[in-house]
Amino acid sequence: MSVINMFRKEALRQQYKSQEFGHSVIKQPNIINKAIMILMVIMLITIIAAQFITITAKQSYLLKISAENYQPLVLANTVVINQQLVKDGAEVNKNQPLANISIISSSKKKNKEQFLTAPYSGVYFHSQINSTIIQAYQPISYLLKNNLTNDVTFWLTEKLKRAINVGDLVRIQFNQTVINGKISMIFGEYIDKKGLKLSIKFSNNQYLTLLSPQSQPKLLLQNQPKTLIQLLK
Repeated sequence: MSVINMFRKEALRQQYKSQEFGHSVIKQPNIINKAIMILMVIMLITIIAAQFITITAKQSYLLKISAENYQPLVLANTVVINQQLVKDGAEVNKNQPLANISIISSSKKKNKEQFLTAPYSGVYFHSQINSTIIQAYQPISYLLKNNLTNDVTFWLTEKLKRAINVGDLVRIQFNQTVINGKISMIFGEYIDKKGLKLSIKFSNNQYLTLLSPQSQPKLLLQNQPKTLIQLLK
């Protein structure tokens, strides 16, 4: 084989390799372009979604039922509760027997049994004291006062993240039960170590059996819906 033919074959081989390398170089920008297009589409969808998707933030705050809602039933002597005649949270009428009790005199003698009666109609709650012996001037039980307006006074023990006003619709949670209501009055400003005193009017009286003095309700507030863009501002 002549030198010229060997040179020609080698030249053709190098030309073929250069063409293969050229094709590989041309393909790479196409992949990058596709990736950029996909990224731009994802960003566009995200921006559109942020404009229209709304998020509603919910907040809950601890409430304490004000003591002024109840009439504590007390006696000037130590009392032994022999038997509760009414279930906790039951509605009672004026002069209805509530519990069978015995009064312990100053000589520490147990007197004959008698009945503790309701001074007026309302909802009856036990004192929740483990012992059946109630010391003098300590609540034997509580009577939730009935009122025609269905207003109940609470202490909001935590500071709010946003302002509330008279007329605002709210929800009160008692364990798994949620009751709808409306703020009917706000008494002054927030007091350190005590809270904000407010009155809530409920739509009906179905809440009565839940308003035990020992209950720990929560005030549920729902903020106005906001888009993702507004929340990021």
